[in-house]
Amino acid sequence: MSAPLTHRIIVDRPRKLVIVEAYTVLSPEDSSWVGEELRAAIQTFGDEIGQHVTLYDVSGVPAVPTATIDMMMESFDHPAVRALWARKVAFVVTNATGRMQGKRLQKIRPDFGIFAKRDAAIAWLMEP
Repeated sequence: MSAPLTHRIIVDRPRKLVIVEAYTVLSPEDSSWVGEELRAAIQTFGDEIGQHVTLYDVSGVPAVPTATIDMMMESFDHPAVRALWARKVAFVVTNATGRMQGKRLQKIRPDFGIFAKRDAAIAWLMEP
């Protein structure tokens, strides 16, 4: 019997779009493993790193632990991660707690978009 799927990373190369879907609450340790998978996916863009956009869809997760948000803030602010930054980043959240957590992440990167609907987030990401 296999473990339940906790997340999925999709690379849409023609649109230079990386999608991270979370299906369950991720601990800081779990989130760091997802970050490593994401880093590997981004590196497949080669010379186009930085021209890509990233969508984090956490719409199915009620809230992320504070310790996980703290770790994400440290990660987004780390110089090695900054070299892999997407041109644009959007979060899809469906509740007030998720929006508040997204606003915390905006302290590190004010240009993060926070959306209630995935279609709206992708449309924004595809804008120049």
